[in-house]
Amino acid sequence: MISRAIRRCWTALTLITVACATAGSVRSPPLDAGEAKFYASPLPVVTQATRLAMLSAGLAVDTMSQPDSLTWMILGHRGLSLLSYGEVVRVIVQQVPEGAVAVRVVTKRRLATNITAKDWSHPIFERLDQILTQP
Repeated sequence: MISRAIRRCWTALTLITVACATAGSVRSPPLDAGEAKFYASPLPVVTQATRLAMLSAGLAVDTMSQPDSLTWMILGHRGLSLLSYGEVVRVIVQQVPEGAVAVRVVTKRRLATNITAKDWSHPIFERLDQILTQP
């Protein structure tokens, strides 16, 4: 009886652990994945504005890295709340050949069964538009 209960708990814990999104899992999609928006400002300006937009949206910025000279990857997360187990977010800021800067947002749920997880692309783009249109 006890061993059956322990086995069930172990199985449930294993399933939850396997289904968790981490910074590594959000880092792996192609750089052109996610919802995109294009900006006419220079790459350094858009990169710093994106970091500020993430912070003002309520995300914690974990790392900023530069996969190549024309691309920045910003990883962030939102922790546990009353309505969600949290999300991990990756934002790619990339200079495109047409001269514009593309910003792409990928959001993953920390727990696959979390139906109340938020997609952070709209809040990030909304704040980014506000920051970049200020004089």
